[in-house]
Amino acid sequence: MTTTTAERVLVIGGANVDMSGTCLGRLIPGDSNPGIVSSGAGGVGRNIADNLARLGLSSTLLSVFGNDIGRTIIEKSCQSAGVDTSPSLIVDGAATGSYLAIHNQLGALLAAISDMAITESLTPERLKERLPLIQSFSTLVLDANLPQASLEWLVEHSQNQTLMVDAVSATKAVRLKRMLPKIDLLKVNRDEASAILGQPADDKTLSEALHKQGVKTILLSQGPQGASLYSQQAYHHKDAIKGDNASDTGAGDALFAGFIAARFRIKEPSRQLEFAIACATAALSSQSSVSAELSFSAIRQRFFNHWPDSAFID
Repeated sequence: MTTTTAERVLVIGGANVDMSGTCLGRLIPGDSNPGIVSSGAGGVGRNIADNLARLGLSSTLLSVFGNDIGRTIIEKSCQSAGVDTSPSLIVDGAATGSYLAIHNQLGALLAAISDMAITESLTPERLKERLPLIQSFSTLVLDANLPQASLEWLVEHSQNQTLMVDAVSATKAVRLKRMLPKIDLLKVNRDEASAILGQPADDKTLSEALHKQGVKTILLSQGPQGASLYSQQAYHHKDAIKGDNASDTGAGDALFAGFIAARFRIKEPSRQLEFAIACATAALSSQSSVSAELSFSAIRQRFFNHWPDSAFID
């Protein structure tokens, strides 16, 4: 498949170096646990951009790095995946973002520490320097690691661009409250949706409430239960696809990127959702935050070779 102008995507958000420890057995708190420690490029925005490039889109990342080894790790990883990082900011004297995670023997997250202070440097004033670039893309993907003022500035200065937003966490999701009517696609989980709305509820009720607040389409991650999709046209739920679970770091980013890519390549929303879940399954089977085996053709052949050619957009 060729990449058209409509498939150029600019991702604006966080990038960091991931460090992950996975226990070989049951975790013993307060003690040294045998396990596997790995490191590599990560961050919500960077992971999404990496996944999009591997799925065949023209992917550009606008993030912020320190002038350190973390920057080198991230830039090399993005270059390998085909992600353009040239618009990103470099802040001398600051540390590139980092993320430290501990997983149990099943790959499930037990605890994590995120040091993303450098992302505060992505201010409206700094973004203004790149406004012509930002407005040259028809699709913007934002993550809520960005300062609230910057998120609101980006929404205000978007020019009929498609806005897709990842809520990131319950703590950061509240930054999106005042911009919901401008969001075309919002990716959340139950906790994030509840934080935005200020009340807990079941997944469909949360999706309906976000839609009433102006969000056009809601992609709600349900973890081991799969994911759901809500829009004015319909509500869809798809169960998770079983696979090996090496680490759940990056699975939500793969879900979001998979759905974005599917909107360009697959006709029916229910199938777009199913494709996105398959991308999350691929991420779960990898120790890295992004699966090196990910591609549109690989996902199609592994999970959907029974679909007719008419399901795909030429």
